[in-house]
Amino acid sequence: MKPSKRNLLKVVLTIAGLLLTAPGTIQANENGDQLRRTMADISLLNGQLAQRKADAAHMREELASRLKAIKLEIREKVRETGVENVNEAMQNPRIRFDLRLMAEIQAYMDQYARKIRYYRVACDRLSYLYQQADDDLKIVNTLSGMKIDALVSQTEMILSAYLPDAQTLVIHPADMVVESPETVWGTLYIGQKKK
Repeated sequence: MKPSKRNLLKVVLTIAGLLLTAPGTIQANENGDQLRRTMADISLLNGQLAQRKADAAHMREELASRLKAIKLEIREKVRETGVENVNEAMQNPRIRFDLRLMAEIQAYMDQYARKIRYYRVACDRLSYLYQQADDDLKIVNTLSGMKIDALVSQTEMILSAYLPDAQTLVIHPADMVVESPETVWGTLYIGQKKK
């Protein structure tokens, strides 16, 4: 049985159509795979940063609890010794030590609060990038490769910036501002008259 010219033309057009659409399908699959890898990287880093944020919040809570205990200790010592002003407080070694300790703890708490804000912004930024990649993945067949490449480049740049902070929570003592014991004394309400 000899194929007709019409059937042969249909076969040729079908093959030509497949050849013309195949590169687009291959490109869409590659773009989709690239977006999925990018989304996995974003998700992993976001999870790590969220854990560091939780670690910082936990440490800050622990320090706040310790600070509260030290304040109670100072108040008790003031009541026992009859200390009425900062000069007398500085003469008492235990009160002076506790005031210095409070200043250091507050400086660390401030650093942890900064880290919490930093991690919150990082997680929000990564969540936005993840959503953008997810949206692009849904319409990958209609996107140009340039748009996906731009998204992947932007994501890689942001991932590289946040990656060092995702591994461990680091507070740099050199960045801290530690108040003087006298300043800390001024923040306490002891119930005594201050001179």
